Amino acid sequence: MAKSVGIVAEYNPFHTGHRYQLDTLRKMGYDCIAVAMSGSRVQRGMPAVINKHQRCEMALENGVDIVVEIPCVFSLRSAEGYARRGMQTLKAMGVDAVSFGSECSDAKLLSEIAEYLLTDEYENRLKTYIADNLPFANAREKAIFDRFDINRDVVSASNDILAIEYLKACKELNWQPEFIPIKRTGAAYRRTNAKDGYASASGIRKMISEYRTDVALQYIPAESRKMMETHLDRGSYFLPDNAFEKALLMHLSNKTAEDFSVIPDCNEELCNSFEKAISAAYSLDNLYDMLPTKRYTRSRLNRIIMNMLTGVDKTFPRDIQYLRVLGFTGNGEEFFRAMAKNSPLPVSHSAKILGEKNELCQKIAAAESRACDIQSLMCKISQPPRADFTAKLIKNNSKRKTILY
Repeated sequence: MAKSVGIVAEYNPFHTGHRYQLDTLRKMGYDCIAVAMSGSRVQRGMPAVINKHQRCEMALENGVDIVVEIPCVFSLRSAEGYARRGMQTLKAMGVDAVSFGSECSDAKLLSEIAEYLLTDEYENRLKTYIADNLPFANAREKAIFDRFDINRDVVSASNDILAIEYLKACKELNWQPEFIPIKRTGAAYRRTNAKDGYASASGIRKMISEYRTDVALQYIPAESRKMMETHLDRGSYFLPDNAFEKALLMHLSNKTAEDFSVIPDCNEELCNSFEKAISAAYSLDNLYDMLPTKRYTRSRLNRIIMNMLTGVDKTFPRDIQYLRVLGFTGNGEEFFRAMAKNSPLPVSHSAKILGEKNELCQKIAAAESRACDIQSLMCKISQPPRADFTAKLIKNNSKRKTILY
């Protein structure tokens, strides 16, 4: 019987570290690798460096069999919220196992921490530390250290934070797939330097922003290097620049605390802080300097701004409503057919078809389309709008390739 494994990913951009994970899973005997991938917005609150269809194509070239998008309504969430929607997606897809990158790669320890996060003991400790004016991340760490004698990296490293949230989400969803942590290789997330032939996604984006594209391309797998080079040469990529900052500030310039009050994850303190800061800000950095960044992460502030920009408010659904397939290989097409037959959610490659299912689906599809148009407009060289409704399903019919390294 064919075995399938699911991954939640952003591939921003797809690099050799991602390829290492896929090759490792293939060596373990998994016949189908399914990915739930962030769409036009990534979890840290910005447009992806290239659009979701391009990232899907790169993934299919390197070992992924099928890609389903996580719409911006759900990717612009905290680690907890993003992980939950990712697991909802993989569960609805029907995968047998879930794999994730991990700094510690100790599935038993990560599972024990996830279990603890669902207890009253943890909630009470967390509330105590937050009441002491600790930022959420620090309060969470201290509450976990009260129970576990572990290395700080286990609760502060980016992959392990998400890994714990994946495991917790599965417990809440009453879903018990096999868990496969893959130890992270090379540079850590926030490190902009390369290590052992690998560079982090943020490091690659920094290289691109500094026009060191020849260096950045060294960390893109050979199968996709030419495609990435073409997008960079054409200017069909996004990186925050002065024009983007000005567009954001112009959009925010007339927003009030009341406007911010309907945006997800924006509490009363932030609503008032945004209204005050917007009236005086002349750049994004200046805006952030006037916000309470000691208590709130830059990523959270980014997500609030992006949700404001795309019109996503608290009336949007909290759970995944459909499965939009961006592409598959010949191998993944068989999985797609089974998924379409057995999934409890509507399945299609068409944003138009899915948007017509019901009002909730329409809101999600429309928001994702707006997010795609904004991303296209703000590329280095602006791209045509409405691409999300005209993009065709990506089919990679090549046979599964053998492992190259």
